[in-house]
Amino acid sequence: MAELSREQLLHTAGRPSFDRALDYLDRVSGRRLSQGRVHATVSGRARYRVQLTDTGHFFWSCECPWAMEGNCCKHVVAVGLVHLFDREHGDQAPQVPDVATHLRALDHESLVGLLLVESEHSPALALELEARAAVVSGDTGVLSSLFESALETSEPVPQEQASDYARAVHTAVDTVRALEQSGREEDAQDLFEAVYACAEDAEELVEDVEGEVAAALDRLHEIDTA
Repeated sequence: MAELSREQLLHTAGRPSFDRALDYLDRVSGRRLSQGRVHATVSGRARYRVQLTDTGHFFWSCECPWAMEGNCCKHVVAVGLVHLFDREHGDQAPQVPDVATHLRALDHESLVGLLLVESEHSPALALELEARAAVVSGDTGVLSSLFESALETSEPVPQEQASDYARAVHTAVDTVRALEQSGREEDAQDLFEAVYACAEDAEELVEDVEGEVAAALDRLHEIDTA
């Protein structure tokens, strides 16, 4: 079973990416360990978040376009090389406390407050919370307006907004499913038709380099054929 090593980085990334990574070693920042994985940021034309396994079967991910196409990139190699060097010289990365354990220890009011504050800065989270609340309360009349606001497209949507658009589609699909499971098939059908109409031009208008929107729309189309 392949583990993190210089040889594995070279084998996975290839010589060109491995060699280019040598110029990025001093651009690695924020290295830390969480649940057996190394997390760090690499600065280049943009700041990319990288993660890879510290031990066990070698796994990696990076937000850069090259990595999103399935290629092990120079950013991953740079983080791996820095981590290996520091680990071999006794400079272990700091361990991040387990977030799930922390959240479970919070009292109800603190957890609600944390979610509400975060939702003010995250439209995607706010949409999901509002949709969930509408389904539970039975006041589903607002759902079409919520998803129309998030999904209606008449102008091109740039790549930097594609992830939020994809998440909104996923939330819409989850909401339709939740209505179906609660026995409100008519409401589910009405919402599906509204969402489908809003997103029908998304494939042409959203710059979906990483395929996130296409994957979300596939889930939406599955409802249509179910």
